[in-house]
Amino acid sequence: MKNVKPTVANRDNKQRRKAVASAADKRKAEKAAERAAQKEREERERRRLKSQRDFENARRKKMEADRKERENAQAKAQRELERQRHKNAVAAMKKEREAERAKLKKAREELAAARLKKRKAVYAVIKSKLKNLPDGFNYRNYGILPRTELAVSGDKTSVAARLSAAGITVSDLRALGGKTRFKIRKKDMPKAIAILDEMCYNYDAGEKYGMGRRMAFWLSRAGLLLGAVASVAGLYISYGYVWRIEIDGNEKLSAAAIESALNSVGVRVGRKKSDIAPIAPSALDGLEGVADASCEISGTTLYVRVLEAKDYVAHGRNGAYVSDYDATVTRIIMRSGTATVARGDIVKRGDMLANGDVYSTSGELLYTADCDAEIYGNVSVTFSADVSCAAVEYRRTGKSSKKTVFGLFGHSIGKVKSPYASYETVAHTANYDVLIPLYVTTYTFYETAPVEAERDIDEVARDYAAAKIEEMNFAGDFEYSYNVTQSVAGLYSVHVFLSGEALISRGVEREQAPPQAIT
Repeated sequence: MKNVKPTVANRDNKQRRKAVASAADKRKAEKAAERAAQKEREERERRRLKSQRDFENARRKKMEADRKERENAQAKAQRELERQRHKNAVAAMKKEREAERAKLKKAREELAAARLKKRKAVYAVIKSKLKNLPDGFNYRNYGILPRTELAVSGDKTSVAARLSAAGITVSDLRALGGKTRFKIRKKDMPKAIAILDEMCYNYDAGEKYGMGRRMAFWLSRAGLLLGAVASVAGLYISYGYVWRIEIDGNEKLSAAAIESALNSVGVRVGRKKSDIAPIAPSALDGLEGVADASCEISGTTLYVRVLEAKDYVAHGRNGAYVSDYDATVTRIIMRSGTATVARGDIVKRGDMLANGDVYSTSGELLYTADCDAEIYGNVSVTFSADVSCAAVEYRRTGKSSKKTVFGLFGHSIGKVKSPYASYETVAHTANYDVLIPLYVTTYTFYETAPVEAERDIDEVARDYAAAKIEEMNFAGDFEYSYNVTQSVAGLYSVHVFLSGEALISRGVEREQAPPQAIT
């Protein structure tokens, strides 16, 4: 009996431990099953989300592809429309050019026909006047030509009719003392005597009038001789004067400024060479921007050759200067007037930079005059433009026409008009100013036609950037870059960025300058 209780107690303890372990295992199994179920649910959720993301990505890709396809189709349709419009414009231009060409041809034909008709009328008049005049002289017009008077015993009407029918000119016909008296040319005497003998009329040769034929010929042309003598005298006198001034070598200096300097010392068109020759070589001494100059007289032309100073900058006078860009002022060069900004100032486009107001040391306005200045600043600017690769080039068709114009004493003789609607012009001038200021200018007109061409977009962008760089007028080193992006309808957007020191001042009239106080 002593060993029973421990055995029962042990058995009970074992059973309790077994029950506890079983419960713990059951809880572990339940937790493991719950974790497995949770993991399975999470895996299903991940697969669902992944499938949803894949579906959304596929849907977005399809939408993007559809959008690009629509844009490409729209751009293609727009390009086709632009190309068709261009073709229609070229066709219309060709049609207009053909109509203009036909109109010009018809006008030329009508003009040629009218000129031919006029020439025929003139030829008919000349032919009628010279019909019976083998030497080409009209002996009826001058009383100084040789004539002989005849006195005929016969009917006046019959005599006049027979002589006229034979081509004999009868003048001063009259009946006097029972006889018919008249005068004929000396050279027609043999023919007239033969006719009178045939008519059985008695005749007497009377007095002779006029002078020899050759003497009469030259005397009748005394006006022509006098005109020739006067022309030679005029050429001789004209050769002693300067009728034209030709200036060469000036790029920055204007021809008007050089002509004004020449006029100020008496060198002008229409003066004698002897008066100009002593003062011409020194006429441009002291003119701003001229390093050296030479003058030479050839024929009736004064040739002025100018060598400009390397550091010369052409400038003018204005009422005020405003800024062309948003910039930071770096340099100020004032020749006259007062600057309204200082180095380092930040200015905006349109701000006043300088004006013509002149102040005293106490700040009082003394007077207002013209302003002359150059103001530089650091500029950073972006230009944008929409460009196309399609371009229209005008090329020569092979047809050409020449027109000649004469110039004499500053006046043009002849008209210059191209027979083509679209053309290029090349002019060549020849000077024949040895005695008189005669210039012959030949204009050659080359017909051109529009031709559609494709240009590389990078070349178009570089040309646009180069044009903007030249427009900026940079004073030294500068930076630039550009990029090209495709736009719609076959167009490209070009963006050009420029940065550097540039001339920012622009002269304006005093009324156009914005009001600004001196600081």
